[in-house]
Amino acid sequence: MLNFDLNGIGILVLRIAIAYIYLHGVFMIGSTKNRRSIAIKRTGILFRDLEGGRYYSLLTNFSFFSAVSLMSLGSLLILSGFSIKIGALMLIIFTIPAIIVHKRESVKSHLLAEKIKKYSNDTIHEDLQLLANFSHAGHRSSGNKNYMLLAVNVYLYLMDNTIGFINIFI
Repeated sequence: MLNFDLNGIGILVLRIAIAYIYLHGVFMIGSTKNRRSIAIKRTGILFRDLEGGRYYSLLTNFSFFSAVSLMSLGSLLILSGFSIKIGALMLIIFTIPAIIVHKRESVKSHLLAEKIKKYSNDTIHEDLQLLANFSHAGHRSSGNKNYMLLAVNVYLYLMDNTIGFINIFI
């Protein structure tokens, strides 16, 4: 059995946590038809310049299913210790567009509020603005979370010493 030092145990815990976060994300965006539909629409914000175009739907669907694949496989590679570098690289490739999605959604929340205000009465404007502010803050904090996940994935990609689950029992 492999002798662990505190650093090795810490890295293993970090890898388990990262894998859990991303695998939970896969479940949350892909477990039902309704969740997948919402996530595909959210992915479409990456291609807003092509919206309504010939390849918009194809590109959005391809990107969504690629993202789910990157998240799933990358997490499993990191968790198992089989190939942490490849897994971390897959999660980096997923996380960068996820940051962009949250940034664009945070901006869009205020634009939508202003658009709806034009067609509503003054009594709901304050509530609508509050809702837009909550949405904006939520997407900004999710974007910040993704920056932190990106940093951890870069660390996992660059580190040399790893302990995999397979090594524990050998």
